[in-house]
Amino acid sequence: MTLEVNKEKLTILGVPFDNFSDFDTVWYAIGSSMIENYEPTVQDIIDLKAYVINKRKELNIG
Repeated sequence: MTLEVNKEKLTILGVPFDNFSDFDTVWYAIGSSMIENYEPTVQDIIDLKAYVINKRKELNIG
C-alpha cells in the first residue's frame, strides 16, 4: 500500500493538519507501522491526529 501524503497541503489520506509538527508526528507513526504490513484507514489518521493534539495540550507542548 502507498500512503497518500501531501506535504504542501499537510494532508494524509485527505485528512488535513493545522501544522507541520502534528502532520509529521502522525506521518512518522503511520509510516513506521506500515513497515509491518499495517494498512491505515482515514479513521486511523483522524484518531491519531486527535490523540497527538490532545497529548500536546495535556503536556502543554507547542
